[in-house]
Amino acid sequence: MFSAIASFAQLPDTDIFLADIKNEHGNISFGKPVNITNRKGYDNQPYFTPDSKSLLYVAVMDTTQSDIYKYDLVKKTKTQITNTKESEYSPSYSPDLKNISVVRVDSDTGQRFYNLPVNNTKNVKLVKGTDKIGYYLWLNDSILAMFILGDAMTLQLLNINTHVTKLVASDIGRCLKLSNDKKSLMFVIKQNKSEWSIFQMDISTSIMTRVENTLKDNEDFAILPDGNLLMGNEGKLFLYKPGIENDWKEIADFSSTLKSFYRIAISPKGDRIAFVAYVGVKP
Repeated sequence: MFSAIASFAQLPDTDIFLADIKNEHGNISFGKPVNITNRKGYDNQPYFTPDSKSLLYVAVMDTTQSDIYKYDLVKKTKTQITNTKESEYSPSYSPDLKNISVVRVDSDTGQRFYNLPVNNTKNVKLVKGTDKIGYYLWLNDSILAMFILGDAMTLQLLNINTHVTKLVASDIGRCLKLSNDKKSLMFVIKQNKSEWSIFQMDISTSIMTRVENTLKDNEDFAILPDGNLLMGNEGKLFLYKPGIENDWKEIADFSSTLKSFYRIAISPKGDRIAFVAYVGVKP
């Protein structure tokens, strides 16, 4: 999802793959990726539920409108969560686990943030001050980090209780992650066309520090339970150990099974990884 999500013809052909992760004394290995969507069309934006038992994701089925689905990792079954005339994207759970949060494209093409109570997902609740939101991340129960659309994509923090926003950075990437100790927000700043870097911001002090350059032309990353970072490039998976290594290190080659992938997600338990594979040009 991006500023172009209102133009559904531009949505890429993507599939979601799952693989097991084994981490034995720091030695990481992966099982064979399995395609859990396996169809032509848009299946994207995987998010593991906090209990690591299910995966929320976005799918566009027979129409040009997207909905949220839930994949049970044990039963290997799919359940449709939303079924609306609007399009929902970027599903996650709110910190109190009472809501499924989404970005919705409304009839006026505005992209806004909504909470859907778990016990009644039709009772959508708008969060004010989110009219141009592209992506987001809950930092805690009151602060939302937002990727805001504009001439320059900006990172802004919103207090959902006071509706006060704070500008943090410009020219950012779409990937927003919370550190495992929940003390820092991690994101990408695109300094220029060739130099993109991962930064982290201390949530309590707002102090920002640079972590490492991204792999060339890549902005999607994930964080393992041990704090190490993962990023993909040309069908391969790379690991970076902050404070230990000086560069990314290739740890797996999925080019024969996944071919090309970009978005990745790690389950909270660290036992599974989700990849978004694509056909053609990288979305």
